[in-house]
Amino acid sequence: MMRLGLLAFGLLGLTIAAGSAQEAGTGRYAVEPSVDGFIRLDTETGAMSHCTRQDGVWRCEVLAEDKAAVEALTDEVRALNQRVDELTDRLSTLEEAGPTVSAPQAVVEVEEPGFAELLVQRLFELVRDIKGERQPSS
Repeated sequence: MMRLGLLAFGLLGLTIAAGSAQEAGTGRYAVEPSVDGFIRLDTETGAMSHCTRQDGVWRCEVLAEDKAAVEALTDEVRALNQRVDELTDRLSTLEEAGPTVSAPQAVVEVEEPGFAELLVQRLFELVRDIKGERQPSS
């Protein structure tokens, strides 16, 4: 019975240790394999390093960002934000001014007879012709 208790206690200890190891796995760095080593991302600062094995020792070199490309993108974002602000101001000005086009005058539309109406009229003309109420047009 004592052995069973020790076995249960040992299994409980292993379960707790495994949980602690999993929690420790979500640390500061994220690692992705590359062709000749791996890429390490510092999740706190965003810095990236390329790590390779040289002479049996792992060495990590910080990957430099292309400063010109980052500056170009920053300038483009700034210009687009300025354009959005200009368009927003223009839209609010146009909305405040109200409509510049007056409503069209009421137009009386004369509807032409549709196909069904023409058919009925022609039918009545034929009936009148047959009855002799109307003079046939020559």
